[in-house]
Amino acid sequence: MESDRRQTPPVVLVTREAELRDVVARLLRAPRVALDIESNGLFRYRATLCTMQLATSEEVVIVDTIAAPLGPLAELLGPGGPRKIVHDVAFDARILAEAGLVLGNVLDTSLAARMLGRTATGLASLLASELGITLDKKLQHHDWTERPLRSHHLHYLADDVVHLAALADRLAAEIDAPTADGGRAIADAVEEETRYRVAQAIAAAGSVDPRPPWVRLKGVDRAPREELPILRRLAELREEKARSLDVPPYKVIGPDVLFAIARAKPKTMADLERIKGATGGHRARALAPAMLAAVAAGLADDGAVPAGERAMLERPRLSPAVVKARRGREGRLTSWRKAEAKRRGLDEQVVLPGHCLQDLADLPDGSALDAVAAVPGIGAFRVARDGAALVAALAGSPLGDATVREACAVALATAPRADEREPS
Repeated sequence: MESDRRQTPPVVLVTREAELRDVVARLLRAPRVALDIESNGLFRYRATLCTMQLATSEEVVIVDTIAAPLGPLAELLGPGGPRKIVHDVAFDARILAEAGLVLGNVLDTSLAARMLGRTATGLASLLASELGITLDKKLQHHDWTERPLRSHHLHYLADDVVHLAALADRLAAEIDAPTADGGRAIADAVEEETRYRVAQAIAAAGSVDPRPPWVRLKGVDRAPREELPILRRLAELREEKARSLDVPPYKVIGPDVLFAIARAKPKTMADLERIKGATGGHRARALAPAMLAAVAAGLADDGAVPAGERAMLERPRLSPAVVKARRGREGRLTSWRKAEAKRRGLDEQVVLPGHCLQDLADLPDGSALDAVAAVPGIGAFRVARDGAALVAALAGSPLGDATVREACAVALATAPRADEREPS
């Protein structure tokens, strides 16, 4: 165990299982633990966990997650462990889940700041605006698979967690303050949205985008039809090379260069060299002959790509009546949310998160309260407070409609409480 005591609280590096078990035993007694991780997504084909930073008022622990077994961390990070203070939880929760660690009982300071109406919610921005602290981001693009972890690495890693508790305290004063109607709308919204984002991240853990590489290219839906077969061949070549080298595809050749090659349709090495970036860097140069072959194969495809793959680019064709009805629901929900946020002095995301609004708009006209309550992340507190208004918006009826009010009152009276529902 390497310790660096030039900073208070002390920074400790843990590399062995026995040391980690001792650390976890201490941290389990803490009321809350600040948490952050570093991965290698900028340098590897698929991101993996490289380090974990844990902080209390007494110590900062840097876990070398490449060296130390992660099993002892499960109880600490899970829903039964202390409160975890995390900044922007979704990515961390997914990477942790892919490493076999399920995160729970979390306060997301990024999300809390967003719900409070802050416009700049990055950690560096918030620490500067809320606490007057400036972070050193010199190692922001460091490859955290590199070893050994030296003193300056440890201090950089510690900086991302050592101030989280103070930031949480600063935001909590506003989060926990009663709203104009005596409720806890912001606190409830932060808790519900955090649970939603963690659940979504865990559900996505280990998943692989089923679409072929060319379909995943941003902007491919706007590419000319005759260029699609060439893009398909080039993207497949790039993906195969990236996988074999264990690097992100853009580290082989940039996506903008793929589009430029497909547009120029080079036939010779001289043609290819005239395209900016096509032979820049050792990886692109080594791949140049294969890229010319991919262009030739794409041209031989004569504008054709597999029908199943092409269908992935096409949006579902809905009847004009269906599109019009959905736009109406979305417009009514948006107008209600805007007016309600203004009336209550809250951010619109507190009143109704954007993903909930879109899911509600997908419901058919006249959907009942049970359909509203089933929308992921909406929260029992919103259903209880605003269920009638949301049902009315879906029905295109005024909130004062007695039939809507009465139906919602009956549904709310007979619905099971949130803690009685089956876990999702």
